[in-house]
Amino acid sequence: MSALGGGAPSRRGRASWAAGFPWLVAAAAAAGGAALTSPPASAQETRVLVVVGLAGTPEYREEFGTWASELHAALTGKRGVAPTSITVLAESPDVAPGIVGGRSTREGILAALAATARAAGPQDRILVVLIGHGTAQGDEGRLNIPGPDLSGADLALALSPFPTQTVAVVHTGSAGGGFVAPLSGPRRIVLSATRTARERNATEFARWFVEALSGDGADLDKDGAVSLLEAFVYARSEVARHYAEQKELLTEHAVLDDDGDGQGSPDPGAQAGDGPRADAFRFGSASVRAAPATADPVLARLYEERRRIQERIDALRLSRGTMSAELYDRALEALLVELALKNREIRAREGGGS
Repeated sequence: MSALGGGAPSRRGRASWAAGFPWLVAAAAAAGGAALTSPPASAQETRVLVVVGLAGTPEYREEFGTWASELHAALTGKRGVAPTSITVLAESPDVAPGIVGGRSTREGILAALAATARAAGPQDRILVVLIGHGTAQGDEGRLNIPGPDLSGADLALALSPFPTQTVAVVHTGSAGGGFVAPLSGPRRIVLSATRTARERNATEFARWFVEALSGDGADLDKDGAVSLLEAFVYARSEVARHYAEQKELLTEHAVLDDDGDGQGSPDPGAQAGDGPRADAFRFGSASVRAAPATADPVLARLYEERRRIQERIDALRLSRGTMSAELYDRALEALLVELALKNREIRAREGGGS
């Protein structure tokens, strides 16, 4: 068993995962390491469903509950997601006291997603995080929950009422690779701790995925936000480091699919088709997620100019799959520098400059 680690990762850990993400390293260096702001205030609402499956043992029950609680705290605190937009389901309320809103049965999961669909706006973002153990029947993955298990096909059907929203599913448990193909599609992002349904050993991916959203270690481009792509690469690399330090055989191989082909990539990035949509699905900092109200017309203009730059960065990230790595890096560098300069203007004005 592993407990959820706190704080920033070690220098070795940061170097390990950053080495697998060279195009973001280049962009971060170009921005001079300045802390930027999160996505624009006009960004769509993020709605989250966290499903905690059957634990099987007291040790796993405690671990799963810790991960769910830490994820909830990170999203509602540092990442600025409204508590009313997060639903947590588990086998019982004492798995994660104070945040569990219902049982993680098949019926409970389908009902929660149906309620989310009714409340969601057409441009909202939907995040589903699955924590627990998985099994498989052939290539079909199943999440172990109270009552009948949840299959990838079940979840795909439950997600059909989101035709215009971007939907991300993060399966942090074993056999999650069996969920990739049935969930893949337009405006879909699928992260799995395992590349196939046949990888059935207990996984460590959730620990590091949660840490990516809880701290700043995964924010490689230093824009004050963490994307699903950054969280994936961070978690994947930290998992590999963990197994190496424990001198254990790596039994989980994470993959990401966001190009709709049903095939998860272990190394999304410059040469892979997967990655741009996950990179655009970003979680900002609660302290800067919205432009503050101001009666100063100059500040209002600067805030609006910053918002437009941020929207251009978001659009660029979505189009990254259509560009060469070199062209993308140059374009991102220019926008990050422009944003850093705009933030400097804003700070000067907020500090009393005229």
